[in-house]
Amino acid sequence: MPAVASLEDLKKVEEQLLTIKENHLQGYAGLVELFRQNRKIGYKNICKMMMGEATPEKLKGIE
Repeated sequence: MPAVASLEDLKKVEEQLLTIKENHLQGYAGLVELFRQNRKIGYKNICKMMMGEATPEKLKGIE
């Protein structure tokens, strides 16, 4: 399924990712592995927790 974002926006994000990877190789590799190991959780849920927008309880509707 093609991405909804424009090609221009996707290329900008790709550049940002490469910059982060170059400047923080270990941290970047750790995040890549976190996403790989937790695909079933979903990247959106992981990102919400990363940004402090949600907790596991909030995501499950317990909080």
